[in-house]
Formats: sequence, structure tokens, C-alpha cells
Amino acid sequence: MIDYHIHTLLCNHAQGSMESYIRSAINLGMNEICFLDHLTLQESEKGLSMAPGEISYYFQAVQLLKQQYKEAINIKAGLEIDFNPAYTDLFQEIVGTYAFDVVASALHFPGGLNIVSGSSAWRRGENNTDYVYGLYYEQLEKMLDFNYFDVICHIDLIKKFGRKPSRSFDKEFNEILLKIKTKNLCVELNTSGYNHPVREPYPSPEMITKCHEIGIRMTLGSDAHTPAHVGQHYDRALPLVLSAGYNYLTTFTKRRGSKVPIT
Repeated sequence: MIDYHIHTLLCNHAQGSMESYIRSAINLGMNEICFLDHLTLQESEKGLSMAPGEISYYFQAVQLLKQQYKEAINIKAGLEIDFNPAYTDLFQEIVGTYAFDVVASALHFPGGLNIVSGSSAWRRGENNTDYVYGLYYEQLEKMLDFNYFDVICHIDLIKKFGRKPSRSFDKEFNEILLKIKTKNLCVELNTSGYNHPVREPYPSPEMITKCHEIGIRMTLGSDAHTPAHVGQHYDRALPLVLSAGYNYLTTFTKRRGSKVPIT
């Protein structure tokens, strides 16, 4: 089994050493993990991310641990980049500088609006729900115009706090999925949604099935910010993947995807 979304202390909102995450994965019998720490360049949210100047240290730390634990588990190095159209040139430069195994893109701040923090206006029920949903999917589609990433993290993160729009956004979502298929990108099944008011993974069970019908590759991650959360809720999420028709997940080595059977 794999966990392709694990954070480190460098993001400033995780707990535990990198080795503690590795040991947790080994204790769970995992075959492979990927450190996928945050890179956020939006000025107001930079404190929730490693700084660009820390990327070299992060990358080298993962390489050292990869060698140290190579007999016990495969360890990969990745980045979770917060999409911001103002910084795409810098994103391209960064991913071209380091030999990451996988680069993921995520949308935490559509139009500069924080939709993830427990203290955000969005969490408190402020902001117009339909407007923010529309903004989210508009920005998500715009993100797909760029080519610096391989995986899309928690694709329907907008639902995190259980807020529901007054109209369906299925049309927008389906168009995004078709674009993902055209670009041969991979969607992450992120199990952290079970910890939040929405109480389901990202994407939803219905969208997991839709991804399979369209032929979109899928990887799997816990979004662990503490060692105890490595592999969290897999007992609930894996049956959804299997029932949707998937019999394999996607892993990455130097930005190239491979199929691994679901075990």
C-alpha cells in the first residue's frame, strides 16, 4: 500500500520528525510513501509553507532518508504547490531545478480567499457560497492550463466545511475532469476529508466513479500532518476505489507514473 501525501515540520503546521512518519508507514506495512510538503507563495499565507530557500534542504533530507530506509520502504520526494497564477513562472523554475518524483498542485486560496483554515471567514459561514464555489472551479480550470504538475490534490476541497451551493456545479466539474483526462493528469484520493465536517474523501464517492469512467488515473494520500494520520481512513476509502472499478493506483518516479495493484 502507498501514502502519497505526507507533510513535514517545514510547512509550519505539522507535527513530528520525517522519520516518525516513515516509521508509522512501516508499522502499517506500507510499501511506498511520498513526502508532499507545501509550497505556498501567496504573501498572506506563506507562514503555512516551507520557504523557497528551504526546498534544497527538504529535497536532500528526503534523499538521505530514502537511502537510510531503502530496505524497509520506498520513499519518494514531492511538492504540493498552491496554485497562484501570479507565480507560475517561478513554479516552473523550481520544479525544473530539483528532480522531484512527483509534483502536485492544489487550490487552497481561490482568488486569495482562504477556504481551508478553521478560523477563516469561509469556515464561519461568511462569503456567498455560490460565488465562492464558482470562483473555486473557475480557478481550478485555469490551473489546468499550466504544465508544472502531475497530480491534483483534494480536487473538491471547497466542500471541506460542509457548505453546499444552491445550484449544481456538476457541469463545471465534469468539464474539469475531461480536461484532466486530456492532459493525462492524475487525481489524488485524499482521505483527510473524513476528519472535517464534510465527512467524506476528496473527491466524493460519486466523483471517484466518474474519474474511473473517464479513464483518469488515481493515487492515494492521507494528507498526514502528524505521524498518527499516515494511512488514515484507508479502511473507508479503499472500498470506494475498488467499487468504482479501479484495481490499481498510480505512483511516480522522476515524474513518470507507474501502476501498482491495490493490496
